[in-house]
Amino acid sequence: MDFLGKTCPVCSQNFHEDDDVVVCPKCGAPYHRECYRENGKCIFPELHKSGKSWHEVYDDDPYDENEEEVKCPVCSAKNDKNAIVCRNCGSFISINVSDDTKKNADNSEDGNNNDESFDSFMAGNPFAIFMDPMGGVPKDENFDGVSGAELSKFVNTNTQYYLPAFARIKKEKRSKFNFAAFFFCGPWFLYRKQYVKGTIISLIYLLSEIASIFLVRAYSLPIFREANTIMENALGESPIKMAQTYLSWTFDNYSYAGVFWIALPYLLILLRVILCVVSGIIANRSYYKFSIRKIKRIKEKTYDEDIMKAISESGGVNNAIAWTLFVCYVILSIAEMFI
Repeated sequence: MDFLGKTCPVCSQNFHEDDDVVVCPKCGAPYHRECYRENGKCIFPELHKSGKSWHEVYDDDPYDENEEEVKCPVCSAKNDKNAIVCRNCGSFISINVSDDTKKNADNSEDGNNNDESFDSFMAGNPFAIFMDPMGGVPKDENFDGVSGAELSKFVNTNTQYYLPAFARIKKEKRSKFNFAAFFFCGPWFLYRKQYVKGTIISLIYLLSEIASIFLVRAYSLPIFREANTIMENALGESPIKMAQTYLSWTFDNYSYAGVFWIALPYLLILLRVILCVVSGIIANRSYYKFSIRKIKRIKEKTYDEDIMKAISESGGVNNAIAWTLFVCYVILSIAEMFI
């Protein structure tokens, strides 16, 4: 069947002559093969349930073509631009919906949805918009010249978190704290293909870790062993007297420079903690700017029909380099525990 000029319901791009198109065997909905493989299943479970075909509901839609329309982010049905709830599946079309509106839509005459399948639940649940891959962000949302669909393709994984986070940055100029970046620091940036920033942060972290191990082995441990002997002789005295004895012995034997080298490993630990905190604070804003910049460059150099494919290939994540560095971190941490 000829789908030329029609729209793929996943990426919202028109089909072209050379496109590899696959069709759902149950409802006849057409997809780009890559889009269908990425989604893993047909996105129209409500059609499967009702026994209707994609052509009945979407191909020959009775909607006035001259009206300005928006697509439901859950089932891709066409709706009036001012619609709040999708006329097909009942999901909210806009994320800017008041709590009262949600309650009114939820208390419909149909009552509770008794369908047991997850697909049916997603199709009929008015809060499904907060669970869809776009995180409730419309595919045509404008992010500084980049659409929500393009951003979703670039982010590729965990879009439910990042697209709403990007929308918040754009609208409110505020960013959420990213705990993944806090815990994984440099490898998180490398995982998200921010190679320059990830390399700098990772090098600082790794070098400070190596320096800590060397300083502890070369300075701290020998001094602590000697200090234990001194402190054993001071047992029985008051805590203040014991501290005075320890400090007096340290300065007499190692001077201020020696004390600095003893304290430096702990200062480097503080540096790594600060690095992790800063990474968590800047991660989302950094990733947003990085994504927008990369997508715009791709759009400048790529033909229209190849844009989404190029964006998908350029974005996503790099598992190999991130896990390699993470393993290095773990090895160094274990080595520091056993020196």
